[in-house]
Order: sequence, then C-alpha cells, then structure tokens
Amino acid sequence: MTTLHHFVSARLRLAAARAGSMRLTLVALFALALLPRLYRLDAQSLWLDEGGTWVEVTGRSGKGWLALLAELFSPDAGYPLYHLLLKAWVALAGDSEWALRFPSALAGAAAVVAVYLAAAEVARSTGAGPRASALSGAEGWPTRARALLPAMFVALSPFALWHAQDAKAYSLLLLVVALELWALLRALRREDARAWLLVLALALASLFVHRLALLSASGVALAYALTRGRLAAGDLPRPGERRAWRSLLRPPTARWAGLVVAGACGALGVAGTILAARGEAAAAERAGVGPLVGLGLTFARFSLDRWPGDVAGFLGLPAPVWLLPFAALTLWGLALLARDASARGPAAIALLCLFISPLALFGLTLALAPVFQARYAVSAFPAWALLLAYPILRQSGQRQEPEVGWGRSRLFALSSVLYGAAVVAGVLMLLQPDRGLFSGAPVKEQWREAVAELAARAHPDDLVIVHPYYVLPLYEYYAPRVTPDPLPQPVTFPIFGEGDRGGLADPTRAQLLEHVRRRYEPFFNQVARGKKRALLLIAPDHARSVDPPKTLEELTAEWERAGADPARRPVAADRYGWLGLRFEYPQRTWPCGGAEYVGVAVMCQSFPEYFRLAGDPVAIPEPELPLAAVFGGELKLRGYTLALHAGAARPGGTLPVTLFWEAAQPPTRAYRMFLHLCQDCERPPPANQDGPPLFGYPPAGDTTTWRVGDPVHDERAIRLPPDLPPGRYTLLLGVYPADQPTIEARLAIETDARTLGANRLVLGEVEIGP
Repeated sequence: MTTLHHFVSARLRLAAARAGSMRLTLVALFALALLPRLYRLDAQSLWLDEGGTWVEVTGRSGKGWLALLAELFSPDAGYPLYHLLLKAWVALAGDSEWALRFPSALAGAAAVVAVYLAAAEVARSTGAGPRASALSGAEGWPTRARALLPAMFVALSPFALWHAQDAKAYSLLLLVVALELWALLRALRREDARAWLLVLALALASLFVHRLALLSASGVALAYALTRGRLAAGDLPRPGERRAWRSLLRPPTARWAGLVVAGACGALGVAGTILAARGEAAAAERAGVGPLVGLGLTFARFSLDRWPGDVAGFLGLPAPVWLLPFAALTLWGLALLARDASARGPAAIALLCLFISPLALFGLTLALAPVFQARYAVSAFPAWALLLAYPILRQSGQRQEPEVGWGRSRLFALSSVLYGAAVVAGVLMLLQPDRGLFSGAPVKEQWREAVAELAARAHPDDLVIVHPYYVLPLYEYYAPRVTPDPLPQPVTFPIFGEGDRGGLADPTRAQLLEHVRRRYEPFFNQVARGKKRALLLIAPDHARSVDPPKTLEELTAEWERAGADPARRPVAADRYGWLGLRFEYPQRTWPCGGAEYVGVAVMCQSFPEYFRLAGDPVAIPEPELPLAAVFGGELKLRGYTLALHAGAARPGGTLPVTLFWEAAQPPTRAYRMFLHLCQDCERPPPANQDGPPLFGYPPAGDTTTWRVGDPVHDERAIRLPPDLPPGRYTLLLGVYPADQPTIEARLAIETDARTLGANRLVLGEVEIGP
C-alpha cells in the first residue's frame, strides 16, 4: 500500500507540474502576443469604419443599451455583441483611439493562445490516447514546441495584427473562430457530451460576435457530419447519458443532421455576407471581383496583408517570390490533409472543413455580389494558419512514419525552412517603408491629420464642407481633439444619397451624372451664399460612391464633341465628382491651397467677392479694422479683421486674421507676409505665421499678378502653442521678398499707425485667454 501510495502521489505531482507548466506557457504566450498588438496602438488615425464604431458605442447613432441589446437578436445587425462589449469598456476607459482599439488587441492576443491550443490538438491527434488532455502536458515538449509555430505565425501575422489594431469586430471574430476550431478538435478526440456542448456554445456565441461566423459554423457542422461514420460502438456515450445525445452521435442520423445544419448556416452566411457587402460597397477594397480573383486576393491578404502589386519590387524581389513560401506550405498542407482525411483522420477532416467551407461560401458570395473585402474571409484564417504548419505538426504525432523519398528528416527541414521564410516575410511586411503597419508611415486614412490641418486654417465665417456625408463622424471625433476652438458647423451634401437614381428605373451613367449635377448646384449655391471662403474636407475614394467622377472614356467623348483640340486631349479620368471638381478647377474663385493625406484631402477656395446668387448685389469683403499702410511703395494694406472662435483666443488653438490688400503700384516681385504675436517684441515671437498670400496659389497668391486697385483678402491663422501663457500680446505685420528672407530686406512701411524697428507694423493688441 505504501508503494502504491507513493506511486499515485508521484503521478499526481507530475500531472500538477505539467499542468502548471502548460498554464505558464499560455500566460507567457498571451503576454508575448499582446506586445506587438499594443505597439503604436494609437499611432494611426481612426478610419471610416472605426468612426462608425465610435458612433455606435457612444450613443451618437441614437442607440442606447436597450437598442444594442435588442440587436443581439436582429438579423440586420452585423456584430451586436462587439458593440455591447465595447460600449461597456468605453464607459470605463473613455473613447480615445487607444481605448477604442484595446479590446481588439486583447482579443487578438487571446486568439494566438487559441491557435496554440488547436495546434496542440492537431499535433497529438495521432499520437495520444483518446482521453488525454491538451492542457495536461502529456504530449511532451516536442509536440508543444511545434504547436508554438502556428501561434508564432499568427502573433506576427500582418493580417492578424491589422485587425488587432482596428476598432472593429474582426479580431474578436478571429478569437471565437479559433476557439471554435480548438473545441471541435478536442471534441473529436474526446467524444463526450461536455466537449460537444462546448463546441455548440462557442458556435452560438460566435453568431452574436459577427454574422459572418455562420461561415465557420457551417464548417463545424460539416465536420461533425463527415466524422460520424468513424465511431465505433465503444465510443458512444455510456448508458447513463440521455438518449437524445446518443441518437445524435449515431450515423446516419448525425450525418444528416450535420449536413442540414451546415447547409442552413452556409445559406444564411452567404445571404448575410451579401447584405454586408452591399451595405459597405462604399468602403469596398475591390469592386467587380469574381470568385477566383477574390480567393487569390484573399490568399495574398492572409499571407502579407498586401495586394500583390504593393510588394512587387520590395527588396528587389517580385511579388511571386514573397508569396512562394505561403503557396508551397498551403499546397503541401492541403495534400497531407487530403491524404489523412481520406484515411478518416478526424483532425484532418475538421481542418479541411473549417478552411474550405468558409472560403467556398465566400467565393459563392463574390459570384453573387462581387464586392471584395478580405476581412469577410477571416473565419478561414485560423484553419489556414494550422494548415501552413501541418507538415510540421503532423510529424510530431506520427512517430512511426516510414522513410520515403527524401526521408522524414529532410522533409522536416524543408517544411521548417519554408515556415521560417513565411514568418520572416510577414515581419518584413510589417516594416515595409510607406506600407508596413510598424514602418512609422501612415497606412490608414489620416483623418486626425486632415482635421488638424483644417482646424489650423479655419475662420469662424468659413464655409466648411465635409464630403461625402457619411464621413462626418470622423470630423466630429477629431475636431474637439485637435483644437480647443469651436470650429464652424460643417455642411454635408445629403442630396448625394447612395442609390438615388432620380426616379429613373435604370438610368444610364450620363443620366445619373446629370441628375447629381442638377441636385448639387442649387444646394451648393444656397449654403455658399454670403461666404468669402470655403474649405472642403473630402475622402475621394468614398466620395466617388455618391458623387461619381467622370471616366476617361466620358471625358474623351466630351473632348471629341468639343472639337478634339490635340492640346486639350484628356489623359486620365477625373479624380473627383462635381463637388471636388469645383475646388480642383476653380472658376471665378481664388485657390488658396490645401493638403493631401492618406485617403483624405483638404481643399480651399476663396471668393473675390461674397458668394451671391443671381440678382444679389455685388459685395466686396471689407476689413472690420481699417488701417492704411503701404509696404515698399507697392503693396497697400487696407485693414484687417480679427475673427476669434467664439470670441476668444486660446492656447493650443489659432488666431484667425484676415489681411485686406490692394496694389498701390504694379508689384515687381513675389512677396511674403509674416504675422508675429509677442509680449517682448525684441525677442523671438512665441507664435507666428509666415507665407505668401493665399498660400502662394496663383493668381491671387502671386503678388506679381496683382493689379492696381483690385482688392485682395488673405485669410491666415496663427497657431498658438498649447503652453502659451495667457495675457495681452501685440500683433505685428511685415512684408519681405520671397527670395530674400532677411530682416534687412523687409519692405519699408509708410503709415500713420504705430511701427516697431525692423519694419514691423503694429496691428493691435490681442488677449490670450487661459
């Protein structure tokens, strides 16, 4: 008895040590996977879809807790559980970029752990007993070490990391699908009621995370159906278990039940994906993509999170070389899985079902609604990650595999080299200049930077337009974050409603463009009436969905009808529709610059006179504070207007100043003007603005084109540092030749107003508030 007692105690201590070691491995793996997901988490600006998430979880869509709870059971809601969880988190942590993305980072790190558990099940599926536990450590370190390979791949995958740093539901969907895969592999090994109930619970929970989980649920049901024929009588539940459970395990009942569920989930998943694709057509990555091309692009996105053209030439290598290790491992893994599945291997059948079924249904979706989004195929990603590692995982379980061809050791070495090349390629994609998520370059739409640029230019009386209308949440999110100043209320063009066909059943493109133009012109004229400047914040790729630009073919046809002047032959399609073209090619207006960012642009146009409708009297903008001064005998200042946002100037905001000029004599040179804000004006100014009029854009931005007596108004804004001490400051103005930025070259001033040394005109005093 004593010997037996010591033996049992030793076994229990060994099992406890192994379980503790396994738990430590899981915790360490989670922590290591979390590190790259938190790296530069808030470096990129929110993009359009993340702005939509912010609207949903902060109640700006009009949805409260009860509405979001009701969406759990609504067929129209895409991912209701994610919004509920994020809403609760935002209530605690706030709605900063970091806070909005942090739950996705957590889910992404947990998905790495789930992939590891699934890989451990695959690796030991042929070499462990039917009741061994994946958490017990009984499979030994070689198997567990090999199971780390797909986990490491997912931890460093550009595709997985992108979604882990995105305030969307896809990282959480990746987690639940990976858990679903692990639970399925575990249930196929254990074959007990609790294991299958866990699979069912995860499958049901995944449907609340995202309706796209129906694609993976179809694969689970199909795997269940295809593996039922392998059960022997001894594998059935014990007599104490319920008859209903026993009947479901028995073929052919189980097969038919699984096939029916798989078909139903697949049909619902395809229908839901089509609805999502049509609803997100404006944000589609590729339009008009068929099944084969779509699956090829999905492979490229899974592998490198790039379009093939984006990696061609990187480090001097063509795109096929970058994709080669992924393609080789995919084909190799599929061949081995097919062989093992034909031998009724349950793990092989499960992996094939959860890889092929979601992709096949995704391909069917593309055949019916050809709007491509790689994220719609995310349900297949965990199985694909295991498929890549299958040539390595399989050898850890099949210890008696005979030497064939090259031999087992050489095949293992080849698969390891290919797998290492795939991991290295993914890491290099993360660091690829100008495109990599960790390259330091902007790779998402730069709404933060674009709104900051607009805020640095805006005057309270400007017409600010945001286009298209559905990107307004990004302006509303960033405006109070980039400036303390209350910016002008933006105008959108809801008349550009997607799907508006002007009452025509099947309009031609020309009819649709004409309909848009007729609705747009009166609306613009009305909102611009009485304004002297307009700023446009536009997302060109999104705007084309509601305000379509003309194609090269359409422009060529117009050119031919106009006489086919060779000097005016169009060479490219328009980038903008009606609204953007007004700013790109101004007529009877002055362009006043702009800025181009990733996915977003800021454009500016100034009206020589207040914008008027037909019949309105002509009104020239005049200064609120007249002040006469002539610089260098050529440029005459008529006065200025100090238009403070909400009547105050604040540190971190701007000081909007409009200068009103005319030419006293024909200017002989291009000039620049500076504005200085100072208390001790003999020291460098703590805030200043320097540049040509209207940002140097001709005609009004080039002083050599000014005609004597023609008025010019020049809107400027001095950026006030966030740490600028409150108090009273002096505002100074000076002019100098653009090619001589020296104090000595500043133009002499003729005026009755106060001046300071170094040819500086005192405009007035400004109070900077706290």
